[in-house]
Amino acid sequence: MSYRILGAFILLLGSVIRSSAQNSSPLKPQWVGNVPCNYASDFYFVEVHSDMGSSLSGARTSVMQELSAGVERTDKVSVREIYEDSSTQQYSSDRIHGYSSDFYQLELQVDGESQPIRSRRIDEYWKTSFRGGSKIYEYYALYAVERQGHHADFSIISTTSSYGARGLWRSAIIPGWGQFHKGANLKGGLILGGCAALAAGIVFTESLRSDYARKIAQTHNINHIKTYSTKADHFATARNICIGAAAALYVYNLIDAIAAPGARRIAVRRRNSNGQTYSFVPAVMPDGSAGMVAAVTF
Repeated sequence: MSYRILGAFILLLGSVIRSSAQNSSPLKPQWVGNVPCNYASDFYFVEVHSDMGSSLSGARTSVMQELSAGVERTDKVSVREIYEDSSTQQYSSDRIHGYSSDFYQLELQVDGESQPIRSRRIDEYWKTSFRGGSKIYEYYALYAVERQGHHADFSIISTTSSYGARGLWRSAIIPGWGQFHKGANLKGGLILGGCAALAAGIVFTESLRSDYARKIAQTHNINHIKTYSTKADHFATARNICIGAAAALYVYNLIDAIAAPGARRIAVRRRNSNGQTYSFVPAVMPDGSAGMVAAVTF
């Protein structure tokens, strides 16, 4: 029975991964409703949303006015026009890391003078539904907009669905926590619920096995001893199955936490005062110990 329960959980987990046919990606990006902090002084992020587009291109066009409003609120200026400068999407084959070069030019009106600034669409997400028999796109996009008087370096911005060890150590402490952290809430809930149910099964079957073992010690009736012994063995087997299933689900939880891609998030390479970008990566030192190495790009 416990093996069937574990199998059902695995099938449900698989269905979670395959159930996103109507979305642009299986998981909603982390930046949706949670605009990243301003990492640099020369640009800022603006999130836009539309639920009125009947096509993807229409949805993309419909958010331009919201982008204008976001820029006007932030820079206290008047946006006269937005037009597309160039648009391409580039993703690695594993879809873990993505780089966008969707550039837009914003024509600002500042103190009666026209000033151009640049913007780039960093990422987008959409899902479809039917409203009144018509297909509707609910569309989200995140733009990086350079600040007035600055020349923003948008090349330091990318998207990633990799979380490294941040999901692993969480799932090692509480099964499913790493999946919750990566945005896979349904999968995390199934793992957490499965582990909790199997733990309850272990406690329950061990309690019954102990109860029958106690009854064996309290009787001298041969027939009762045989009956109690058989039932104690059955519950011991059920307990062992629950232990094995819980261990298998826990191991799956760890592997998934570190290997499975999570919800896309924004990655910004840091820059020091000299304009160099840098990042920290794990490395093996000459003496064989583990450490971190700073990688600086000039």
